[in-house]
Amino acid sequence: MLIEKKLPVYRTMTEIATASIKEAILRGDYKPGTRLIPAHMEKELKLGRVAIREGLRALEGEGLVMTIPNKGAAVANPVTPEEIKEVFEIRFILEAKAVSLSTSNISLEKPSALEEVNRDLSSYTQDPRKYFLLNRVFHLELYSASGWKFLCQIIGQLFDQVMVFRSFYPFRQADINTYLEDHERILAAMCLRNSEAAQRLLVKHVRAGFENLMKQYAPLKAQVR
Repeated sequence: MLIEKKLPVYRTMTEIATASIKEAILRGDYKPGTRLIPAHMEKELKLGRVAIREGLRALEGEGLVMTIPNKGAAVANPVTPEEIKEVFEIRFILEAKAVSLSTSNISLEKPSALEEVNRDLSSYTQDPRKYFLLNRVFHLELYSASGWKFLCQIIGQLFDQVMVFRSFYPFRQADINTYLEDHERILAAMCLRNSEAAQRLLVKHVRAGFENLMKQYAPLKAQVR
């Protein structure tokens, strides 16, 4: 699974179930509002019912799953366009901090590993949804060099909210090559230990993603009126 690309080899069944359900939600297999019935998911995911229930509870804490009275678990509804603006404003701040710390702490091996992920990303230019799943890996690996575990967890949860929102407004294929070039520039600045440039390029990159997402949303909003 793409979102497991950099996880440790050993994980509990609950951790495996959580990752499997999360990827299915972020990939769009389980749409917002879809009921998540452990008895059915047991066959789909080939995992135990207890682990699935625990995974659903964990994802409820992350805001990806909700509990409906008398019905059980379901995929949470995406945040509203107004809330997605708030999510991105927070991301600009937190991810700028994370990339600054990462630039100071990054090891000699890390840029090479990230360049490899970016090369993998280039193979998904024709598949925006798979691109975004691996793009999540790239960004969280980039920030993991900061050494700030809770900061990275919060960024990951915000990233996931954007991905659920994108289940209605997928990545535009035409934008992907520009994003890949942005990644290369950010990595180059980090290799030079230029924290200020890395921050500026990162925020510009994330802001471009937000602006492109809003461009996709605007025509659909106008149609509804």
